[in-house]
Formats: sequence, structure tokens, C-alpha cells
Amino acid sequence: MGAEYTPKQVRYLFFDREGQCCFYCGRSLSWSLRGSMLAGGWSLHHRKGRRAGDTSYPNALILCGTGTTGCHGWVTEHPEEAFELGLAIRRLATTEEYEPARVRVRREDKTWWLLTERGQAREVEASW
Repeated sequence: MGAEYTPKQVRYLFFDREGQCCFYCGRSLSWSLRGSMLAGGWSLHHRKGRRAGDTSYPNALILCGTGTTGCHGWVTEHPEEAFELGLAIRRLATTEEYEPARVRVRREDKTWWLLTERGQAREVEASW
């Protein structure tokens, strides 16, 4: 993703990719409630922390809640489980297998997905 996008445009691209729903649980979200703790509130979650410098499409998800509420809060509070589900990627994992485009992510419905460099989410086999 290049510097030609504003932060708001980037958030919208992810919000649109997720179909205006939480990537993990599928809850319907409202664009105007970004950062809100109200029902329909959401935030952009970086699978590999922003400090690691990765701002690519495969590195970000739209999750309901904030870093302390909803699915985003659950990821923050349960890092080991989040790593197992691909919702988070260890910041210090630097080998090719831990590049966000190569790390599958599981939804609550137990389906597995790859997030592509082109900004899409593609379902993959569970045994992949």
C-alpha cells in the first residue's frame, strides 16, 4: 500500500474488504462508530504491531470494539490464542513464513483465510 492513500482512505479500504463487519465474529459495524465502545463500534487491528513497520493489506483487520473491548480487546487480552488463530503475528517473527500474506487467519466460524497484497480476503482449506 503506497503513500498515496490518506489514513482515512486506508481504513475505508479495510472496512470495505470486511463487508462492514468484524473480520472475526461477523458483527455488523457502522463507519461512523470507529473507535467507539457502542454496539457497532470498531477499530483497525494490526496483526503484527505497527512498530514492526508493516502497513500492508495482509497485516490489518477490522475488528469490533477497541483494544480493550469486543474482539479487538479479546485479541489484546489473549495473545497466545490470537497467535494460534493468525489474528496476531509475533513482532519478532521475521522469517518469510511469518510475513502477513503467508499467515492464515481464522474467523470465529472456524473458516481460514489469507489476506492478500491486493486487499482481498481469500478462503483457504483448513488443512492448508
